[in-house]
Amino acid sequence: MDEEKYLDMDIADAIIERPQGFSVGNRHFYLYPVTLGKMYLLQRLMESLEVNRNVVMVNPYLEAIRLVHTKREDCCRLITYHTMRTKKEVFDHNLVEDRIKYLNDNADDEDLATILILLLTAEKTHIFMKHLGIAQESERYGKANSVKKDTGSVTFGGKSIYGSLLDYACERYGWTLDYVVWGISYVNLQLMIADSVKTLYLTKDEMHKAHITATDHDVIKAESPEAWERIKSMNWE
Repeated sequence: MDEEKYLDMDIADAIIERPQGFSVGNRHFYLYPVTLGKMYLLQRLMESLEVNRNVVMVNPYLEAIRLVHTKREDCCRLITYHTMRTKKEVFDHNLVEDRIKYLNDNADDEDLATILILLLTAEKTHIFMKHLGIAQESERYGKANSVKKDTGSVTFGGKSIYGSLLDYACERYGWTLDYVVWGISYVNLQLMIADSVKTLYLTKDEMHKAHITATDHDVIKAESPEAWERIKSMNWE
C-alpha cells in the first residue's frame, strides 16, 4: 500500500477519533486522541521527560527505551493520562494513581517502550495539513491578505488562545467551552478551523499582485457526488 493510502487511513482514524488498544497483564486499555485540555495537562509532564525529538525522528524505540529506563514512573503517568477518555477520568486522582501503579507493576520495559512509541510519534497534524492541501491554502490566503489594501477597519483581540481558538470555536460552531477543551480531539479542532471556508474580496489589481486567480483552487462541496465517492473510498475499518 502506498504512502498516500496510509495517510488517508490515518486521516479517517483521526476523523472518527479511533482509539488504539493495548494489553498489560490481564487488562486491556485504549489510548484516546488528545484533546486541548489533555494537551495542556500533559505539557509539564512532557517537559519533565525531556524527550529528544531528534532521536525520536531517527530511532523512536531508542528514545522510548531510554525514557523507560530513566523515568519509568513518569512514562507510566504519561501512558495513564492517554488512557483516560473524559475530563472526569483525567481528574479522578485515585483512578489515575491506581492505573499508574498497575502499569508500573505489570508492564515490562519492552511493553512500556512500545506503547510510548505510539505516543511520541502520534502528532501528524502538519502532515495531514500538507497532504490535504490545507497548508498550501493557508499560504495562499496569507499572500492574498498581504496585498489587501487597508479599508479603514481595525481588528482587536486574538492575542491569546482565548480569542484565537476558544472564542472562535465556541462562536462558529455553537459549542460550549467544555466541549472545545475536553470533548473533541485537538487534531480535529485544528483541522476544522484551519480548513474553514474564508472569503477575501480583492480587486483585480490586488489579485494580480498576489499572483492568484479566482479559479485556481478547488473547494470540495458536501453535495458533490464526487466528494461522497472520495469519502466512501477512504478506509474506515
